[in-house]
Amino acid sequence: MPAEALNIRLDLVAPQAKFFRRLQHQLDVTKVLQVGCEQVTAEQVAAQQDFGRFVPAEGAQLKHDDAKAEAQIWLLRGFLRDAIEGTGLFLDECLQICEVLPLAAKGSAKGTELHRIFQELPRTNHKLHFPKKLERLERQFGVTTRFNANVLSLNKARTCVVHRLGVVSELDTDGSDALRIIFQHAKLVARGQETGQLRVIDQPGIRTTEDSMLELHFVDNERYFKLGEKIQLQAHELYDTIITLWRFGLATALAVETYAKSLGIQFPVPNTTPPPNRHEA
Repeated sequence: MPAEALNIRLDLVAPQAKFFRRLQHQLDVTKVLQVGCEQVTAEQVAAQQDFGRFVPAEGAQLKHDDAKAEAQIWLLRGFLRDAIEGTGLFLDECLQICEVLPLAAKGSAKGTELHRIFQELPRTNHKLHFPKKLERLERQFGVTTRFNANVLSLNKARTCVVHRLGVVSELDTDGSDALRIIFQHAKLVARGQETGQLRVIDQPGIRTTEDSMLELHFVDNERYFKLGEKIQLQAHELYDTIITLWRFGLATALAVETYAKSLGIQFPVPNTTPPPNRHEA
């Protein structure tokens, strides 16, 4: 009896685009909420009746300015939580593609193999803890990036936010006295064409004294939170989180493509060409 033909379309474009759209939408929503936190008045809050007049702890109400500050902190932590959750979903899809690639290279598969890959593995992969997903991609398929340490540190912060309300405990520090977050930070730098001197362009109105080439530099920025300290991210660190995850997404897609090529399979991965004049520092 001839084998039944089955066409499987491998697509790394869609998972990467979905991941980046998710980051973009989170950024858009966070901008709106952050502006609202900054501009809302005590009178506007008092006029809002949706929450009724129930007071669970009389005398413990926050002052308006304190509530605004806490709302911004809560908002930024919430973004970190959802951004890492979205990254985990992207890793699920990368694991799925990597599982299918050997079958595509072989050109045939048994029914039991297809059932395992398309029915059992997606549930198994989704249940893996975030670090285990990265570990499996590297151990089984050689898929890893130089930004793994960055996203693992962000995941540690997310875990602390979700399970300990952002208060750093010994569970978050790996035996040290602090939780470390490693962000990728982008900065514009003007390089003098005659002297080669570098000048950071970090605010409007900066003038250069010679003809200069504008470059985009990526650097690691670290932030430490000590035991007992509450994680409080600044607005610029939210953008650094986005940049970190964006670069991780690009690098992971390239690593999956490299794995595919090692099996004799080639398919395009979009938006992975570095922008001109990009430098690592």
